[in-house]
Amino acid sequence: MPNLLKKSTFILTLFLMSSIAKAQVNIVRRTVNINQNWQFSKDTQNKGDKKIKYQTVNIPHTWNAFDVLDDEPGYYRGVGYYKKKLTLQPAWKGKKLYLNFGAANQETEVYLNGKKIGSHIGGYTGFTVTIDGLKFNGTDEIIVKVDNKHNESVPPLTGDFTFFGGLYRNVSLLVVNQAHFADKTYGTNGVYVHADNVTDVNATLNVNAKLVNQAAVKQLLVTTTLVDAKANKVGEAKWLSSPNVNKSVDVRLPKIEVANPILWSPERPYLYQTITKLINYQTGKVLDEVKTNIGFRYFSFDANKGFFLNGKSVKLIGASRHQDFAKMGNAVPAALQVKDVELLKEMGGNYLRVAHYPQDQAVLDACDRLGILTSVEIPIVNEITETQAFYDNCKAMQLEMIKQNYNHTSVIIWAYMNEVLLKMRYGKEPERKKIYLKSIENLAQQLEDLTRKTDPTRYTLMSNHGDVTG
Repeated sequence: MPNLLKKSTFILTLFLMSSIAKAQVNIVRRTVNINQNWQFSKDTQNKGDKKIKYQTVNIPHTWNAFDVLDDEPGYYRGVGYYKKKLTLQPAWKGKKLYLNFGAANQETEVYLNGKKIGSHIGGYTGFTVTIDGLKFNGTDEIIVKVDNKHNESVPPLTGDFTFFGGLYRNVSLLVVNQAHFADKTYGTNGVYVHADNVTDVNATLNVNAKLVNQAAVKQLLVTTTLVDAKANKVGEAKWLSSPNVNKSVDVRLPKIEVANPILWSPERPYLYQTITKLINYQTGKVLDEVKTNIGFRYFSFDANKGFFLNGKSVKLIGASRHQDFAKMGNAVPAALQVKDVELLKEMGGNYLRVAHYPQDQAVLDACDRLGILTSVEIPIVNEITETQAFYDNCKAMQLEMIKQNYNHTSVIIWAYMNEVLLKMRYGKEPERKKIYLKSIENLAQQLEDLTRKTDPTRYTLMSNHGDVTG
């Protein structure tokens, strides 16, 4: 009996060691939520972050949640500061660390230990900041300056919704190996998946990836495995870098041909999954892994017959959605946002206009899962500013929106203007009005061309009324 007990203990120990080892091996990409216990203060008198009093808040947070209840006209539009000491694990030394912001409205500057490390313009798309120079001694401090003042160079200029300020979506630390997938320019994980040539009997899966190699890895292997909803392998593609691979590489994997795909639809929102791995070719060690849900569907619009999905006529029934709630502003937990999509599904809807700006990823995740077709747009609302800075910010927002939501099967339309003729400038100056209308047309054309170049697989949309001819 003692020998049997020793043998059982030995086997159990081996099992536990094996389980721990597997867990350690599999954790190649760690996302750490850091929403809790930030210090916040509004800087109403422009004193700067060192001369204002702070209070403890949790993210998501907006400083405008209760402005509607006070006796002052309007709502605060100005600067707010957030700061937080980072808790870093010793095991993260030698890793690559990023700060991921779900959104901050509307102009943001990020500082680490007093040094500016990043900035972002636009209040409705996420962004990523690289963290270098960490001390790992408990004193590393992040300060985030957010400003929601009106800026003629940043849309939206006006609108029938509130431009709540703050860090109103999740903030997280991303910890990866020095060789990893990332597209920091657009705030994404760098893996882009889409299906084309979809029919009832076959489909083609395309996977592109942007990899960063800041490690001493001479040759990298990228693999993508497509599995169905039961984790059965459907197909696979591989890409091998040349020796002495560059520090930044755009990867286009071979196409994966899929026979008899189960098509995604509102009635049956079937999702496959891609598992994309970055591997050290010499050692076989997995350096990074990204999983992406993907559905196969094909669709078209006909001016006379309407919308078709998977070859069948479908009447689009749905709603528009804003992201704010009473006494929360736009700092809304994911569960409440998902509830809106669930309610739309329960009432028989199959379409959501994500208006008038990109919203939390949880919304489109729910649309993918529940079979809700969507359009997503950037917040050019009512009017424009005729400057290059405004045009550039619009185009940057459009690219961020497309890149960050590219993998969502539910998205069928990218939009870029809403009722842009509603607040007509120069109404009493006919000649100047013509110039303004031409400027709107030029910006619309630039956004149209940019969108079709970036993603030719989806339609484009302008929601508008009025006589564009003046």
